[in-house]
Amino acid sequence: MIKTILVPICHEKGADERIDFAINLATKFDAHVKALHILTPLESMIGAMPMESAYTIEAYSQFQKNAVEEAKKLKAKYEKKLSKSGVRFDWCQEKGDVLSHMYIYSRTSDLTIISQKGDTFDEVLSVMNDFIIGSGLPVIAIPSAGVKKFDGKHILVTWDGGQYSAKATHDALPLLKMAKKVTVLSIAEDAKTQIPAADICAHLSRHGVKAEALTFDKSKSAEKRIIETADELNVDLIVAGAWGHRRLLEIFFGGVTKKLLSNQKRPVFLVH
Repeated sequence: MIKTILVPICHEKGADERIDFAINLATKFDAHVKALHILTPLESMIGAMPMESAYTIEAYSQFQKNAVEEAKKLKAKYEKKLSKSGVRFDWCQEKGDVLSHMYIYSRTSDLTIISQKGDTFDEVLSVMNDFIIGSGLPVIAIPSAGVKKFDGKHILVTWDGGQYSAKATHDALPLLKMAKKVTVLSIAEDAKTQIPAADICAHLSRHGVKAEALTFDKSKSAEKRIIETADELNVDLIVAGAWGHRRLLEIFFGGVTKKLLSNQKRPVFLVH
């Protein structure tokens, strides 16, 4: 079951949308929300800046004072929002390296809500993508504009029989059980390399999940086929294993994870 949902606040856009999505899920699963805000320490800011663009110590100090004031406002805003929603929650505030704290908090959570990015090189190499790999636990990446309504009635599972696909499918079981329909999509390289989906559908049915298989040949790229199928079926969520191939190859030549993380239309459940 999903009982603890982590929502990073930080200074990123999309915090409202992430909180709204977390409230939606927490209401469905009677779960607890942890809102995490991380402040960057003064020494880290100084060390991260190139010498030619370094500011004065006074400027850094003022920036940090402003960040502390912003944190107070964010805490007041989101505590009010979470209190009004009726879900149980904690406001968690830390100071230090963003990834380190996110790893710690995610490993005592069932799920982390992050925002999708664009498909540029810099965005693919962002902190959140490092987090997906390093955490090893489920995330839901939602469109940056948010999700108007998430009921999770129809979920698309991408299945290739590999370890990441299997892990994602097993970790998504609480959501799959909630769905009225689950479509398991597999894409065959050719007629000789059909990926059997009957076994995973049978396994899901034993968990009370109504799943049916859908197999295509590879006349289109996997990422294009997944997005097109999600659109045609109008699914509420896509479940996939993250970075199934070597990450740099996917960055330079494209890949399923990269496309899903930047689709900006549907939430994606990812596990590495």
